[in-house]
Amino acid sequence: MRPQRFQQFALDTYQAAGLAAEPWEEKTKRPLGIVVTLPGGSRLWHAINAQARDGDTYDQPEEPVEKDAPEPVPVPELGARIRIADAEHYLSALLNNAGNRELAGVYCYSDREQPGSTRGFGLHFHSGARIFVPFVRAARAGQSPGKDFDLPQEI
Repeated sequence: MRPQRFQQFALDTYQAAGLAAEPWEEKTKRPLGIVVTLPGGSRLWHAINAQARDGDTYDQPEEPVEKDAPEPVPVPELGARIRIADAEHYLSALLNNAGNRELAGVYCYSDREQPGSTRGFGLHFHSGARIFVPFVRAARAGQSPGKDFDLPQEI
């Protein structure tokens, strides 16, 4: 799945779950992303980065590959205060459970054997393409976000 189609898939999935979500971009720095409002009003800005499948060039028509959608996973309950790791699990579970037959699997950055400093999640597609969804900014309801990638522990 290419990044533009992933953005629409994610927007549709978030909105179907009752979340407010809209496209977000910062010109060439971050050309694709989404700002999503979580239950309780906290907001999260995530970028969308991609790794094309081997041999894919974006100047040619896309050739989606469909197989079985991933098995559903539990969607965590979110309280008034949301830990960033819980936001990872919540949003990734929504996408995992959407029944998209192009999607092979989803993983959270905080669950990796050696978690990095960035929070977010990644997706693997049956075509071999990958999408990376790093969390760039986060803010509690009514507050402004901090600096890029300087996320609070909870929102």
